[in-house]
Amino acid sequence: MPLDVEMPSAVRYLVPGAVAGLAAFAFSRVMIEPLIGVAVDYEGQREHVEAELTGEHGHGHELFTRAVQENFGAAVGIVVFGIVMGVLFAVAHNVIRTILKRRGFAPDPTGLALLLSLGMFVAIAFVPGLKYPANPPTVGLDETTGVRSSTFLTMTALSVMAACIAVAAGLALARSWGLWRAVALAVGGYAVVMLGVMMVLPGFDEVPLPIAGPDGLLLDGFPAAVLADFRMYTMLNQALMWLVIGVVTAVLIAAWRRVEKESASFV
Repeated sequence: MPLDVEMPSAVRYLVPGAVAGLAAFAFSRVMIEPLIGVAVDYEGQREHVEAELTGEHGHGHELFTRAVQENFGAAVGIVVFGIVMGVLFAVAHNVIRTILKRRGFAPDPTGLALLLSLGMFVAIAFVPGLKYPANPPTVGLDETTGVRSSTFLTMTALSVMAACIAVAAGLALARSWGLWRAVALAVGGYAVVMLGVMMVLPGFDEVPLPIAGPDGLLLDGFPAAVLADFRMYTMLNQALMWLVIGVVTAVLIAAWRRVEKESASFV
């Protein structure tokens, strides 16, 4: 019989998120940071044009240079976020696997890892992103930053709560309804609830418009192509992070099971 030895907590909880954070940072550095650079340049041009029109010249001071922000700062932020999400993923994976075992199911832990990573991506990133897609710098009014942040967090919190309730309902009904019927009910219920939430919460459309002066157009509006690319790559980056968390977890579980079997053969 294989030895009943658990994978070290540091490996199970920290490694998938750390690897996912590094992968997400690499993607962001190559695909997203150039778009942020375009947005920052646009912001500088817009501030200059507005200053010429109003006669008020402000001089901002950056605490950190762009080079520090896009390399060290972004790397630390994304990797830490990946680790936090990896810890949440590991906790959810253990809880769901334990509940399924108690209800008479024997889920494949590697398959469950991949399925759970998809579900957490949908609940934490995809659904909130449909209502409130990511915006680069300069998109959005400063005076509405607080409202936009709070509504996005509200949307994310409601999505996670609805997903947790849907999972709990699916697990409760799995034995009497069958696993796949219970899953279909849980997914359908979650979708209905989140469509209602999207309809209730306010929307924001604050893309900077062109600036016109006495002599005509002074500055075009924010480039639509840059905005669309930024939103697409940001969502893809989230998908990459959750995919890596799921795949690394599945690989670690499979490798650890092989180690257990090899260890048992010497007992």
